[in-house]
Amino acid sequence: MGAAKIARDITDRKRNDEHIATLAREAEHRTKNILATVQATVNLSRSDTADGLKRAIEGRIQALAKLHDLFVDSRWTGAELSSIASQELAPYTGEAERRVQIDGPFVWLAPNTAQAIGVTLHELVTNALKYGSLSVPKGRVDVSWMRASDDCVILRWSESGGPVVNKPTHQGFGTSVIQRMIRYQLKGEMDLDWRPEGLACQIIFAP
Repeated sequence: MGAAKIARDITDRKRNDEHIATLAREAEHRTKNILATVQATVNLSRSDTADGLKRAIEGRIQALAKLHDLFVDSRWTGAELSSIASQELAPYTGEAERRVQIDGPFVWLAPNTAQAIGVTLHELVTNALKYGSLSVPKGRVDVSWMRASDDCVILRWSESGGPVVNKPTHQGFGTSVIQRMIRYQLKGEMDLDWRPEGLACQIIFAP
């Protein structure tokens, strides 16, 4: 009996050691991914002023940090699309006059996809705050999504009630960032429609 107990203890210790080693490898991998993402965020950020650059970097890193909170809750399996959208638009969903409408079915996104969509929504919110519907008290944002027949997700962002919109004469840096993420990281499609009543954006991607 004593020998059997010792054998069990050794087996349990080996299992624990293997589990700890696996967790250490996963932590190392995730840490490298996080640092690489932060480095890319800093390298991709541009502004005409030092303060503007600082705010842009801070905003993007905060968006990533909020996403990682969702990843921790799910044990790093990903995040749900409505949680990502609600998190980014939270400052505007609790007002008496509903300025934000979020609607769509349950869609679970893998970490890399969730990260790209989270940063994309952050850039759209930032643009709406500076130039679009969220820059005025009566402006609205509608965010919705649906599953296509091929199981891809169609995500729509629509602004209304803001200043009259004119198509930019050159591509802004935020637009460049999200287009690169959608087209190259997610292999998806993005269409921007600069309507006079507000920007409309449609994104198609595989979850």
